[in-house]
Amino acid sequence: AAITCWEKGCDRSFRLPCAAEGECVTQFFGLHRSFCWQHCPEQAVEVALEESSTCLLCMDLVRDRKSYGAMVCPACQHAYLHRRCIQKQATHASTCFHCLRCLNQDQFVTETLTTGI
Repeated sequence: AAITCWEKGCDRSFRLPCAAEGECVTQFFGLHRSFCWQHCPEQAVEVALEESSTCLLCMDLVRDRKSYGAMVCPACQHAYLHRRCIQKQATHASTCFHCLRCLNQDQFVTETLTTGI
C-alpha cells in the first residue's frame, strides 16, 4: 500500500519501507502524517553549525544540521546528532530517552517525533 504526502497539493506517494531511503518523514503519533522529501518538517531552531561539530553518539562530524540526516537538540542547541544514531539511542533508551548533553526530555522527544525519528 502506498502512502501519500500530507502536504496539500502534493501527489507524491511512497511505500513505508522505501520512505527512509527517500528521506520521507512519517510521524508515528497523532494523525500519523507522512511527508515526501520536499515537504518534510524542518527544525525551527536556528543554530550556526561549527566546522568541528560532532555527533554526541558516534563522534563523527555532523556536516549539515538542517538536513534529514541530522538534528540539534532544541533545548540546549548544542547537542548535534545523526538521525541514524538518535534512532539507535531511542530503541535502547525506551522511557529514558533524552538529550545526552542537557538531559532535556520533553523538547527533545517532541522534536524527534515531529521529525519522524
